[in-house]
Amino acid sequence: MADFKPVRFGKYLILDKIATGGMAELYQAKITSVEGFEKFVAIKKILPNLTQDKNLVNMLIDEAKLAAMLTHQNIVQIYDLGSMEGTYFIAMEYIYGKDLRVLTRKAKERNLPLPIEYGLYITCRVCSGLDYSHNLKDLHGNPLELIHRDISPQNILVTYQGEVKIVDFGIAKAAKKTADTKEGLIKGKVSYMSPEQAAGKPIDNRSDIFSTGILLYEMVTGERMFEGSDLQILERVRKAEFEPAENIVPDLPNEVCEILNRALAKGVTRRYKSCGEMLVDLEACLSAFPIRPSAEGLSQYMKALFAEEIAAEAAALQRVEVQLSALRGEPVSEAKTKTLQILDHIEPVPTKKKEVTQGTHKIWLGTWAAVMVVAAIVLALIIKQKPTATPSHNKPLAPVKAEEVVPTTKTTSTVSPKPTRRDQAMEALDKKQFARAAALFEEILAAEPEKRQTIASPYAQALVGGATSILRTKPRQAETLLTRAADLDPENAEAHFYLGKLYTSKKEYPKAIGAYDKAIGLDPHFTDGFFNLGFLYYATKDYAKAEQMFARVVELQPSYLDEAYFNLAVVQNLQGNKVESIRNLEKALEVNPANNRAKKYLLRVTRTFHE
Repeated sequence: MADFKPVRFGKYLILDKIATGGMAELYQAKITSVEGFEKFVAIKKILPNLTQDKNLVNMLIDEAKLAAMLTHQNIVQIYDLGSMEGTYFIAMEYIYGKDLRVLTRKAKERNLPLPIEYGLYITCRVCSGLDYSHNLKDLHGNPLELIHRDISPQNILVTYQGEVKIVDFGIAKAAKKTADTKEGLIKGKVSYMSPEQAAGKPIDNRSDIFSTGILLYEMVTGERMFEGSDLQILERVRKAEFEPAENIVPDLPNEVCEILNRALAKGVTRRYKSCGEMLVDLEACLSAFPIRPSAEGLSQYMKALFAEEIAAEAAALQRVEVQLSALRGEPVSEAKTKTLQILDHIEPVPTKKKEVTQGTHKIWLGTWAAVMVVAAIVLALIIKQKPTATPSHNKPLAPVKAEEVVPTTKTTSTVSPKPTRRDQAMEALDKKQFARAAALFEEILAAEPEKRQTIASPYAQALVGGATSILRTKPRQAETLLTRAADLDPENAEAHFYLGKLYTSKKEYPKAIGAYDKAIGLDPHFTDGFFNLGFLYYATKDYAKAEQMFARVVELQPSYLDEAYFNLAVVQNLQGNKVESIRNLEKALEVNPANNRAKKYLLRVTRTFHE
């Protein structure tokens, strides 16, 4: 954006070029009106050299006309269609976020895959938007039978607020436009076509269902469904030849496999009849997760994954506002204030450490991976900005015993004693500069091995503090630090707790159970330790032990008591103890009447109980 100068385009002020494709350019722009009204929009313009192409112009016009009729939370809104300076353009909703292609690529680069439940959640939102568009009617009540025909990662946007939006109805057509849906015409991205679309045959809404199934397949497996040259892919798509998802992810839930098998059936009659029908199965699958994914959870993942990009976008917009204010002769300070007001809904990941509360690091069944991913990234980013971090625990670390200080009398000397290496290490630990503290403690240990016992506890704390920020990004290094901490101070429950987290992320459940068991043995009031151990017993289908752990969490009365009751009810129901399950679900709702998951699960258990 630094090289792009804002330019006036009719009633729009174009701020930056976002992208250039084969047919059009996409810009970020702003529309202004009276009384300081402002709104950010995206402007899509046909490339200047293609303005004489009537088919392309008609495609853009068709896109605008069709999309303008679509008003749904999961579809990007079209605001305006116009012609200016010899070119046609569309003004549409501006999205603060990334498309699914960028998201998955970034997740791979950071080794932070999208949790399976959020892959299901995104697919739910796509199905909701498509079901709406497929059932859209004209002003006379006649079905338009609209088909998107280009459902692909590039056309699925995920905002920083956790919203999911379908974009680009550029090749979408209503079924009544028979001239544009004739047999043999292939439009769209080959890797995300249905078999009938790839064969150039007539298509209906079930073609979009197949494409949506591909999105889900790639989100839950982390692999492309069709690979090779365009001709190879085209042939495989026509035959619907691909590796079953369960072969790539052996522990993929059966419900997810069933949804994929039905959505990706080669024969259209074997597929879901509608996206609404597919949505019902997706919702039922998600209801099996004790903690259901939400826009808020997806937002946390996005903000953590794209923290640098969010900060850069905010800074770029601020620079533009400064430029505009300078042109208007306004003070720079006013421009900055205005920009911050515009951007405050982006909520970038904070660079200052926030107070860690008891419920911050609790792990829920089914969404444990997502919480751990977000916590690890945010802490790592905080460390990057400022070398501070705090080990998460539901109670504060035991205070380090300082050497006894003897009160001194007033002296005329103005020379302060030079701080010792231990003083420097303790100061760094107090400031949460864990890497520096650990290095200083190691120097002390190397020079004076006999002091191992006196510095073991604070040294271990420094190692644990450093490990918490890299649990996910650098697991081997984190394991080394935590193992070293446990060796230095065998009574450090924190070290074992985080080793349990680390082993769980690697699905080394026996080792994780051993680590958590050690942590709660050292600290019988370690609430999060019991909670996470309950999750592991649940994951390994040892429901009786999981029940014991969650019952203990309930006894400890944490701030997330409703979730403790909820998980206790889940494992009780799995053991056939529906009476106790219902009772604990009711207790969860007494603690938190707004716990919608508990409400839905209570209805489900009550219904099956009476049946």
